Amino acid sequence: MLSLFAHHAEAFFKVEINGRDYPDGMTEHAIFAGIAITVLVLMSYGIYAGVRDFLRWKRRPVEVKA
Repeated sequence: MLSLFAHHAEAFFKVEINGRDYPDGMTEHAIFAGIAITVLVLMSYGIYAGVRDFLRWKRRPVEVKA
């Protein structure tokens, strides 16, 4: 979200990243798209892994204590 804010704030403030001007045009959109896609992929895998592990836990054999 901060990248989105910086994108619009750049018109009002002098935004720098590591001493360089904030990228403009297609570069900033490509950077943001790359970050957004990465986050969505990682979140999707996390949800998948959580459901998978829960189902494995649910299907485990029940131990009978005698």
